[in-house]
Amino acid sequence: MLYIPQTRSDTEALNTGADRKAIRRVAHGIYTDEFDRSLESIVGEHFLAILGASYPDWYVSHSTAATLQPTQGVVFISGHGKRTPLKLPGLTIKRLRALPHPETVTLRLRTLVAPRISAEGTPASVQVSSPLQTVFEVLARDARQPERGLPEEAVRTLIGNLPSADWERASAFAARNKLANAYERYVRVQESLARAGTTPLPRGESLDLFFYHWRVGRLEALVHGEFRFTYDPAWNIELSGLPRSRIPAYEGRELPPFLDNLLPEGWAEAQLRATHKISREDSYAILKTTQKYLSNLTLRPQDFDASTLVLDTIEDPLERLTTDSAAVLDVSETIGKDPDTTELWLELRRRGATRLSGIQPKLPVHLDMLSSGVRLGLGDLHHSTTHILKFASREYPQLVENEWAMMELARRVALPVPAVRRVQFQEGSLLQSPALLVERFDLPTSLDVDELLLVEDLASVLGIRREDKYDPSHEQVLTALVGMALSPADLKLHFDHVLYSWLIGNGDLHAKNISVARSIQPGRLGRPPVQTGTRYAPLYDLVATRLVIPGDGFALTLNGRQNNLRTEDFAVLARRFGWSRAEALDRAKDLGDRIRTNIADVAVASGLTKERQTKLIRMVEGNIDAMFHPKGKRRS
Repeated sequence: MLYIPQTRSDTEALNTGADRKAIRRVAHGIYTDEFDRSLESIVGEHFLAILGASYPDWYVSHSTAATLQPTQGVVFISGHGKRTPLKLPGLTIKRLRALPHPETVTLRLRTLVAPRISAEGTPASVQVSSPLQTVFEVLARDARQPERGLPEEAVRTLIGNLPSADWERASAFAARNKLANAYERYVRVQESLARAGTTPLPRGESLDLFFYHWRVGRLEALVHGEFRFTYDPAWNIELSGLPRSRIPAYEGRELPPFLDNLLPEGWAEAQLRATHKISREDSYAILKTTQKYLSNLTLRPQDFDASTLVLDTIEDPLERLTTDSAAVLDVSETIGKDPDTTELWLELRRRGATRLSGIQPKLPVHLDMLSSGVRLGLGDLHHSTTHILKFASREYPQLVENEWAMMELARRVALPVPAVRRVQFQEGSLLQSPALLVERFDLPTSLDVDELLLVEDLASVLGIRREDKYDPSHEQVLTALVGMALSPADLKLHFDHVLYSWLIGNGDLHAKNISVARSIQPGRLGRPPVQTGTRYAPLYDLVATRLVIPGDGFALTLNGRQNNLRTEDFAVLARRFGWSRAEALDRAKDLGDRIRTNIADVAVASGLTKERQTKLIRMVEGNIDAMFHPKGKRRS
């Protein structure tokens, strides 16, 4: 394992460890616990991890990005700052100036890296030039550093392996980064390759983004394979990652993160791609399969008939059906097909059903209160989507009962969560019972209200894509929340959210399962709406993943750790918004005590099997004991 410090105290601790011969110094700021190999061999095997951990603001570039290997003992990284070469055993790191608008991808590595000996190692990652950027980097030759480039045949292979969208957007990339000479060479190679095969068809389409009936802006899918987003001049609220000061607000090869994070994942994405024959690289085609999203966002083509659109309002809350949160409701459904069938997914697209992100099997629904009982129908362009219907998972047994228990436990310990109820379908329904009905917290009771909510998850706020939702740390999430001027009470709620998730064994608290709600006041007639504040959203998708995945670690690191978290780790988080260690410990103990008081009753009411009830209670109480009694002294 490698040890690379993040703070001055980390450095002092690692230096002490090296002096005691507990670890070995590789170079300045780099240590290892390997003693039986040469330093040159260690550096050669782990140089990418070293670059990623030691130079997180730089990216691997040029020939190194193309081959992921040194060239004549040299590797290249690009960024901003000093550009003097650096020496490691057997390797020279040459630092180059970054492009004006670089494009990078994240490379996951197996090498474990820790900031100090006492910390658990986590898999390293490193930023690497995107395939298209790599092509232009190796085409931009430099006689003084010939190892930056590649032989012509290797360059032809790189260009030939580019996805079709990159072929079409190369001119825009080159213009944005002032690479005219390299682009001329690129065109010559591309033309020769095109003569031997086929070139992709151009594309030029656009969709207008609306919030309720206000036009926010326009997303264009350009003919060269890139995307552009431009705000409507009358819209005055800035969405995450889309600065209003820039015109256009976004231009790049992928969907802007705000829109990318609206897309489905896992089960729903697989169903859509299979049903509509959409390739994995075509995110725009997936976006077009749905026009209606949560928070009353809609994406409308130019010929969209707004007169047919029904905006979402919640007129029949679950509390009106029953105040007993443990009740299992008998409902009928008119969805009519198993959610795995092709027919259903074609029907969802035809009707413009609301898009739900996330990986769990679920559908958008509305409630109809009939004299004969409650009926569920699909939420679509012509009906409100007031609730989310979640189904049992083939992969994870009793997922519905598990999630109900963790949401109910959160409610009982005074954490804000949406209303949830378990439901049982009518005899003959193709939908599997029980299912979980979750009430949307982002809806007004009518359109004549003083406040509307626009919900953004932290992946959007941080400007990362949905596939990177496990990348940030909890410290980065908190820094983003502080930057949004959340109140002290909201920051404390985030602390409770993270702590609660750890204590219940929720290993899926990633960036998309943390959200903020923008409070928006409708403008006067003819005026745009006005944002009046931002608050922490209610907690959702709470599941004890460790009940079905033993040893499941935390999704995001906290204090550099994903397992065996203790009060000190949470104290580090609390200090970032001004709490003392004592305040953090008192709040943590209070939450732990409330959880311990309620967990047994919730487990019994959950519908989990007796075996899983016992396992859940032991796991949660064990997590509390390990947190507050780390030496194993359990409460009597």
